[in-house]
Amino acid sequence: MEALRRPSDGELCGYVEPRDGQWHALTVFGVVFGSHDRRASAADQVLDEGLTSLADRWTLRHGESGDEEVVCIQEVNGGAVTVARGYYSLPEVPTLTITKDQIASGEWELHL
Repeated sequence: MEALRRPSDGELCGYVEPRDGQWHALTVFGVVFGSHDRRASAADQVLDEGLTSLADRWTLRHGESGDEEVVCIQEVNGGAVTVARGYYSLPEVPTLTITKDQIASGEWELHL
């Protein structure tokens, strides 16, 4: 994976990665949110949408059971993402922290 940082301040926006003949735009926590034929297109998506996509509502899917729910991202770091389980991120809403390894293994999936 190739890290992409915002030129103005060096903030990590996400990653691009070649996979299966395509270039994938990935979030800062490693979830694909776009696929492109060219690296430049994937890089543009990461720089334009990588950080703003964190404010969107996401669908969380349990890989084994297939159960889905709407979540809001509360916190992201290099190895994990914490989501609020529900349509809004409010105090006392249940949360779940998911590691990059859990995402990579398919235990949990996140989709825009």
